[in-house]
Amino acid sequence: MKLFITLLKLSEVCRAKHAGLLLFSAIGCILSCIALASSKALFEPADGKTLLFIGQEKGEIASYWEQVGPAAGYMLYTNLSSLEGMDSAHQGKGCSDSGVMSYEDWLQNYPNTAVQIGLYMVGQLPDVISGDLDILIEELAEKLRASDRPVFLRIGYEFDGPWNRYDSDLYKRAYRRLVRIFRGEKLAEMPAAIKPVANVAFVWHSAAYNRYQNKPLHAWYPGDEYVDWIGLSWFHWGNSNDNAAADQARDEVVRFADQRSKPLMIAEAAPKRYFEADKSDAWQGWHQPVLEWIAANNVKAYSYINQNWNTMPQWRDAFCGNGADWGDTRIQKPDSKILKTWQEAVQSDRYLLQGEGLLRAINFKKNEE
Repeated sequence: MKLFITLLKLSEVCRAKHAGLLLFSAIGCILSCIALASSKALFEPADGKTLLFIGQEKGEIASYWEQVGPAAGYMLYTNLSSLEGMDSAHQGKGCSDSGVMSYEDWLQNYPNTAVQIGLYMVGQLPDVISGDLDILIEELAEKLRASDRPVFLRIGYEFDGPWNRYDSDLYKRAYRRLVRIFRGEKLAEMPAAIKPVANVAFVWHSAAYNRYQNKPLHAWYPGDEYVDWIGLSWFHWGNSNDNAAADQARDEVVRFADQRSKPLMIAEAAPKRYFEADKSDAWQGWHQPVLEWIAANNVKAYSYINQNWNTMPQWRDAFCGNGADWGDTRIQKPDSKILKTWQEAVQSDRYLLQGEGLLRAINFKKNEE
């Protein structure tokens, strides 16, 4: 019955779209629509498969690889004001110190993996829209193309988070402009278009929390044609009201992605200090429910932040304004009670990890192929 209803809906869409074509075949239309609906997004693995990303700082990522095992991908952050961390390793100072970001570290030390990049755009939306940052957008595009490896780009990540205060209309316009440049469109303010970048998947990433200005989720949505993946954040909060709000927001993002046939990514995740690995309830209280939710909702990518936040001023120092409850979320924290259970879970058939098999699983082809 479900298949019949789906076919009926597709037929109605086809008839509406092609009403002027007298010789159009209804069966052919349905088949073409089914093919379109079933086509996978860029770098989307099969149902029941999940990419595992680990972040989000150079040294912490290396420690995970050495002490826990390989993952499918590497997480880092940059911005459009200076592309910090993209040319050489970068570490901020004071309240901007969240460890070392290094795109080159990923390129040189983690073969047969993908990278997941959070692109910070707070305060930069008007300059993106005006074209003032086109040169840096083009530079970023060329750097990512040159990797000849799969890239997931979270444009203005956590767009609806109240801490970012993104105007929804400006955000959509900036997001679209960046994607159009990456795709090789020549916009009015540009002297010339760049060659289309084929190895970057665009991720629309919700904070999955109380939304800025209480706007509906779709207020920030740039359109299906500009989004490859839909992402969400999953952190444990310090009180039941915030956790309930996050639960509700996550479910809404799932419905939104399902309605648009977009693969779902947990784009940032950590239990903060509430379920650190040396606590007896760490697995049952946080990690196990997350992994079960991934399986239940066919989540195609899981990005876990495996680091000791307490060593980083941006997250450790309360006067920086980012909270002081981040803790140490390393799976391999000393006296960890979850290390072996985690290893068994992510080495199961569901999770895709480093290797040539990973690239085949996401249908990645190098430029010469």
